[in-house]
Amino acid sequence: MGIYNALFIGASGLSSFGEAVRVVGDNISNVNSLGFKSQNVNFSDVLSQTVGVTRSNIANQVGNGVRIGSITRDQQQGSLQNTTSPTDMAINGNGLFALRDPATNSLNYTRAGAFILDKNFNLIDGQGNIVQGFKVDDVTGKAIGNVGDITFANLAAQAKATGQVTVATTLDSNATVFPTGTTFDPTNPATYHYKTEMNIFDSLGQTHAVSIQYVKAGLDAAGNTVWDWHASVDGGEITGGVAGTQTALDVAGAASTVSATGVVTPGKQSLVFGKQGELVTENAPNLVINWSNAAPSNITMNFGNATTTDAQGITGKGLDATVQMAGSFATRQITKDGFTSGFLDKLETDSSGKIFGVFTNGQRRALYQVALANFPNDAVLNHTGNNLLQETIASGSPVLGLPGVGGMGTISPYALEQSNVDLAAEFVKLIVVQRGYEANSKTILTTDQMLSSLMQVKR
Repeated sequence: MGIYNALFIGASGLSSFGEAVRVVGDNISNVNSLGFKSQNVNFSDVLSQTVGVTRSNIANQVGNGVRIGSITRDQQQGSLQNTTSPTDMAINGNGLFALRDPATNSLNYTRAGAFILDKNFNLIDGQGNIVQGFKVDDVTGKAIGNVGDITFANLAAQAKATGQVTVATTLDSNATVFPTGTTFDPTNPATYHYKTEMNIFDSLGQTHAVSIQYVKAGLDAAGNTVWDWHASVDGGEITGGVAGTQTALDVAGAASTVSATGVVTPGKQSLVFGKQGELVTENAPNLVINWSNAAPSNITMNFGNATTTDAQGITGKGLDATVQMAGSFATRQITKDGFTSGFLDKLETDSSGKIFGVFTNGQRRALYQVALANFPNDAVLNHTGNNLLQETIASGSPVLGLPGVGGMGTISPYALEQSNVDLAAEFVKLIVVQRGYEANSKTILTTDQMLSSLMQVKR
């Protein structure tokens, strides 16, 4: 009897709108869940019943109610909120963070980038899942190898010996040449005009004070000014030296020679300057230092790009580093490589997802690059709770790649993606669902009244 079917039709409406209230309530309750994507309920009718066929063979059909056709996810990105944690990350665009469950080795995925370090210095989420990424090569700065756990355990910046020094000084052109027969002695300031101090590192990261002394030799055959440079160190720091006694590190033939007519022939450790104060010739062999407690150092000495003969083979205008000008001597700048050992102090992240380690010795280098996963259909991933998603048959298999490459989004460091739930829209949905539920309850009430009227017929 059709009147009884009306009861079940109303009941289907109550059931469907009741489930819709659950969906809207879930959206509202997750308004502050990181990376949460709101859901929408789509209703569909139930297979209709044919109650008759007209003479024109047109079927007369009556519907059998409503059901939930699908529950879809709104994949629109949520707003980003800035934080102060260097391990907080948000994805701008497509992609999901990949996390490995250490208990099952299975991969989970999430948009919630609130990561922390555990006691083993693994980068994890709040449930202990380890963030996945690529190691970064120290030399090229590019991601290498396969995707794996991001961990910062046992990281240290090993000491690096100084291998190159660039000296930028201004030598006084008015300095007078020492009397004939004066021999350079690093322990006697009366045998050199000026001195520059610098600290360098040996293979163990130990700091050593090295002095660079300058002696004006005179004019060469072309009328250019020749200066000799010398290097010295405390003898107690090198093999065969005497502690407390400054010892020269010069090569054989370092000093220039002067002819009877006063013409200077530049030595193996000399700098020749032209009429404009520019460095014309740079004679600068590598500085070899045999340390007593570390591996020998072989340091390239660079005083600038000379105009004619340059120790590094790179010529220039001769005015970029050491020059000769009238006025006081000055050490403008000394740049060198090398550093002492250090330990990981803090982490930093950039928009490419590279995580940099800043060490106590001042070094900063890229350690890992976060991996992002992209699914053919990420709207149908399985939600397992705790902001985690899992692969399903309908979602397809993920492609793991680097942020900003191949359609992947970029990373916003020091930020977290918020829920994309629109409270105003959810409250409007709630009103509509409530009214739909009330209307279906009226259908059941009306049908009940009709049945009651039918029962009164017999009386």
